[in-house]
Amino acid sequence: MKQKPNALAKELFSVWKQVFGNWKYIVLTIIIALVFYSLNVLIKSYDFLISFYSQAGFLGSIKLFFNFFVGFKETTLISSFISLIFITILFGILFSLIAYKTKMIKSVSGKTGIFTTTGIFLGVLVPGCPSCGIGLLSLFGIGAAALSVLPYNGLELSILAIGILSFSTFKITKDIKKGISCEIK
Repeated sequence: MKQKPNALAKELFSVWKQVFGNWKYIVLTIIIALVFYSLNVLIKSYDFLISFYSQAGFLGSIKLFFNFFVGFKETTLISSFISLIFITILFGILFSLIAYKTKMIKSVSGKTGIFTTTGIFLGVLVPGCPSCGIGLLSLFGIGAAALSVLPYNGLELSILAIGILSFSTFKITKDIKKGISCEIK
């Protein structure tokens, strides 16, 4: 039986209130999101930080990294930055929900595995700057040239990652709402 969108939204938000009512999951979300964002900043500025390290040392490189971290939106397209923020937030939330669900059942749930894995994979691959090939794709040798053949220079992959992470978040939230139960079909 289908639920009305308003009732479904209330159920989903009640689960989020239950999960994020525990401060540990809020902290986990923030830490995961900051680590993910930091990795994107590091990947984009890696070469510069390495060359700067030889001149300024470790503390100088840390200060420069912090400046890159704060000013990251100035180094990329606004659409890329906004998609990165969405992916970062969704990634943190999804990770916390998975941790909650895992703790709830004391083992890893495989129900959302394919969508969750695909969303996280795409979110990690092309989160930063689609026009310049930032993300782990550049580490695999796939840079701006490969993404420039796409009509929106790779922004499509970021939008796809946001969609899959959103669906995965929705799915795991519904699974948490169901609780621990076995379904016989």
